Amino acid sequence: KYKSIFFKYTNMIVLFTVRCMMYGFGDDQNPYTESVDILEDLVIEFITEMTHKAMSIGRQGRVQVEDIVFLIRKDPRKFARVKDLLTMNEELKRARKAFDEANYGS
Repeated sequence: KYKSIFFKYTNMIVLFTVRCMMYGFGDDQNPYTESVDILEDLVIEFITEMTHKAMSIGRQGRVQVEDIVFLIRKDPRKFARVKDLLTMNEELKRARKAFDEANYGS
């Protein structure tokens, strides 16, 4: 029962995100349901494949960032985007830490 609620909720989040991304990339604010469904299927398939591949190359049963980076290393656009996101993540961590130290002391 809880598993089906989780998947239903996750599916709603994916659909909402796909709709927003489509709009952000120039589609109508309310794109066709069929278009959203097709893109959702592609996204789920891509994530599933990448997850299975990452689980098979790294530590068994575990996906780590390094595994994903390894898988996309030959795709320059994806690799550059992942590098940017990882750099941004580190900058945000440092900024949060500095903020916490300034406001709450260390």
